[in-house]
Amino acid sequence: MRTWRSAESIAEDLEAGRAAFATALGTGDAAAAADAYADDATLIAPAAEVLHGRPAIEGFWRTGVETGIERIDLTVVALQQRGEVAMEVGRYALHVTPEGGERVVDRGRYLVLHRVDRDGRWRRCAEMFSPDRPPTREPS
Repeated sequence: MRTWRSAESIAEDLEAGRAAFATALGTGDAAAAADAYADDATLIAPAAEVLHGRPAIEGFWRTGVETGIERIDLTVVALQQRGEVAMEVGRYALHVTPEGGERVVDRGRYLVLHRVDRDGRWRRCAEMFSPDRPPTREPS
């Protein structure tokens, strides 16, 4: 039997998951970042093959942290929830400093579908993001 939860409570759960994901990327923990995704999640990233499943998504984020991801800022623009599914639209700023390179920031938009997983946690089941333009230099 499902327990009734308020939309505010669900939004708080999604915010906590978003913060944990950002913290994981900021600390270089690709496994923890991938834990934000359902086992059968799909990730559609620019200039990459469509990724299916948590192990493939972990590999994607591992490559990102190895190439210099320092942090990600996520700003929710719209959030809609129906039952055990939620749709989040937002903006991101991905801060990267490649080894021996200059700090850059990649800004763009994202769409995430969340669902309640078997363990009761909200996880990303589908995600797509798109940059607004090529990454730009960021002052140190």
